[in-house]
Amino acid sequence: MIQQQGPSAAVRYARETVDLAIDGADAYRRDDLVERLRGARDLLSGSGVTVYVVGEYKKGKSSLVNALLTTSVCPVDDDIATSVPTVVRFATEPSARATYEPPDGDVGSPWTETIAFEQIAAHVAEGGNPGNRRRLRSVTVGVDRALLESGLIVVDTPGVGGLGSVRNAVTASALPSAHAVLFVSDSSQELTAAELRFLRTVVELCPTVLFVLTKTDLYPHWRRILELDLAHLEREGVTVAAFPVSSQVRSDAAATADAELNEESGFPPLVRRIDDVVEDAERVALQSVGAHLQSVIGQIVPALSARAAALGRPEAAGDVRAELVRARERADTLRSRSARWQQVLYDGFADISSDVDFDLRVRTRAVLTEAERAIEEGDPARNWDEFEKWLRSRLAAETLENYARFTKAADELADRVAEHFELVEKQILTVRAPVDVLEQMSIDTTALESPKKVTGKLAIFQKTYSGYMMFTMLAHLTTLVIPSPVGIVAGLLMGRAALGEERRRAIEKRRAAARTAVRQFVEEFSTQVSKDSRDTVRRAQRDLRERYTKRAEELQRSASEAVDAAREAVRDDEDAADELRRLQKDLQLFATLRTRTEHMLARTAPEEAR
Repeated sequence: MIQQQGPSAAVRYARETVDLAIDGADAYRRDDLVERLRGARDLLSGSGVTVYVVGEYKKGKSSLVNALLTTSVCPVDDDIATSVPTVVRFATEPSARATYEPPDGDVGSPWTETIAFEQIAAHVAEGGNPGNRRRLRSVTVGVDRALLESGLIVVDTPGVGGLGSVRNAVTASALPSAHAVLFVSDSSQELTAAELRFLRTVVELCPTVLFVLTKTDLYPHWRRILELDLAHLEREGVTVAAFPVSSQVRSDAAATADAELNEESGFPPLVRRIDDVVEDAERVALQSVGAHLQSVIGQIVPALSARAAALGRPEAAGDVRAELVRARERADTLRSRSARWQQVLYDGFADISSDVDFDLRVRTRAVLTEAERAIEEGDPARNWDEFEKWLRSRLAAETLENYARFTKAADELADRVAEHFELVEKQILTVRAPVDVLEQMSIDTTALESPKKVTGKLAIFQKTYSGYMMFTMLAHLTTLVIPSPVGIVAGLLMGRAALGEERRRAIEKRRAAARTAVRQFVEEFSTQVSKDSRDTVRRAQRDLRERYTKRAEELQRSASEAVDAAREAVRDDEDAADELRRLQKDLQLFATLRTRTEHMLARTAPEEAR
């Protein structure tokens, strides 16, 4: 059974503060604010801090994970490649669970079963699970390691088929939900164009990216490679922290408990940076909870203050009500259909939808042009398998970049909308690129089969026989003595020419069929992705609209209740003194909550902001 270390003192402090705020909101029957605070409390009970390990095939990702945790979790060998994601979490005892996809056509949920720890390699490696024939979604491994106790979750991603493969694109589409990404390359050569392109996309999907250069023990020139890699990244406008490491040296250091050797491995700076990611994730959660608390307190206190002011100083009730009426009018404006934030949201998503759709069309058209050029340069019947793999990979990579663009634009729009509200937490939108549809689509290749050999042989025979007969008849008509072998040779030459012509005709026919099949495939894929993109835009727009409408309704209700409280307070009431004392006590409680919240936010603020 997987267990995690208890929450930190800061998290416990925040939970206590939220619980007190929930009691306060519940006492004043603000069920809307209670629901919000409970949602905020859930932020403090997250499943962990997820770090994805991504990179090209055979770059040392699995070895890196093993060395990082100083234990053998992921299978490693020259002929072993990871075929499904391996999720490594903390557990007091070694454990492993496999999560399977439902059968084709089954709309049910994935199902999980426990597997023997020794059977991990047979499930996650390409050798034991070629082409993922087991239909595994992932394998979750539990191990007892100090690095994982704080809630860290490390995900070793597949590298089969290269960075542009459909499988990697499906994995990468989940990166917006990751807290950090370790992008792995090795010291054998500088970053390739494919790696740079993929890295740009990863940075857009997850802002916290660490560049890890592996195998420094195998290549003495690794410093030069690192220098070239950083230069490439600078030209691409990508800024990431770099960590050159040796997994083998780290493993040797762990086996011999050699601290000096461990420093030589390069892992200590990487471990410290990962620890910072874990701490930063907690800080972000605490700040978000603090924003919720400030917003809720800011909505409850005005109503209490208004009633207390009216009870304590009846002569000032008119001024209090006037100010509260202005606050309610502002809240009414935010809630109205003509509110400025609604227009910003509508126009922003209209622009995003248009830009994303156009970008997708440009990308798919470029892929189609490359594909047709490749078809013209070869014989589809001979290299079709390799070509189809390339085509799917290119489409997956382009779709992933297209959705990364959408994610970035939607997040920026959410920030612009948030400017119209006070004390509203940042709204984060997470979407997944529909690259998995590529695995469900097939290309019609029936027209690409080579023509029947009998037909080709018959045409060649006809040409050869015609050539021989032509020379034979010429000899009879001109009474020239032409040796029979000459006619045979002429016939063979004509047959050879016919063979070449037949081959060229067959190749052109297959090329035409291939172009048609590819166009149909790309068009179908583009149609499906375009629809998914439009649906995603609508879902994101609806989600943001509902979230901010809910905030506007909260503000409106708070302002209205404050006005009503002030009006009611000016009435003669024999219990006014008792009510005033109660209100003052409650105000002190909320003042304490505000102080606790400010203290919590101050402790979690970045160093430069303190």
